[in-house]
Amino acid sequence: MTHESVPQADTPQELLATVRDLTRQVRVAQRGTWFPLLVFAVVTLVAIPVYRYAPYVDLFDTCRSSADHTVCRTPNPTELGYWTVALMLAYAAIAGFYIRQARQRGVGTPVRPYVVAGIALAVLMAAASVWWTFHPLVPLPADPFSTDPIDSGTAELLILGLTSPLAVIGLALLVLAWVERHGALLVYSLAYLAIGLAMGGKAIQSTSPWFFLPYLLVPAGILLLGAAAFALLRPSTKGPA
Repeated sequence: MTHESVPQADTPQELLATVRDLTRQVRVAQRGTWFPLLVFAVVTLVAIPVYRYAPYVDLFDTCRSSADHTVCRTPNPTELGYWTVALMLAYAAIAGFYIRQARQRGVGTPVRPYVVAGIALAVLMAAASVWWTFHPLVPLPADPFSTDPIDSGTAELLILGLTSPLAVIGLALLVLAWVERHGALLVYSLAYLAIGLAMGGKAIQSTSPWFFLPYLLVPAGILLLGAAAFALLRPSTKGPA
């Protein structure tokens, strides 16, 4: 970050305008939006082999077996564990990035609220998933091997969507938009959150072992595109003059 003398202001209005301009430059220099988006894209892509190959761990004793197949009424705890740990590691990496950037530019970002909020959301996601294992939002069929689809209402789907990993990332991005005072990131985060709610709350019925693929590739692609766009628009490493 370079330092130059602040031009003398002849009037209070000019001084106020100068202060506002410097404040804007500092806020722009503080931003590192592309990096969190890239980290979350990588975390989402790495989830693909976890979803496909991780064994189901019947941690809560909800699986029932018949002669030819097994039915489990809860998502794979391995997947939930992956998201919880991966998100926490992601926030640790993001915090380290912003600290390093602050040292290089001489302008720090108050990233602590974002990291704390992100970790809290990850923990709440895990806690909510465990809670709904024993307190399902919709009544379960008396026959665990019934092929009839479970009819979930709008409210139930919204709640499930809000506690999905995709929505948790979107909610944390809203906090980052507030921390960085970043209008473009706010718009992007709202759009991503809407997609996360729609995809995270959708009931999927498929016999394909790759049924989940669109629900990870689409948000990962959106995150990668966002990271690329914000990287192209990122401020000069010299920071505000």
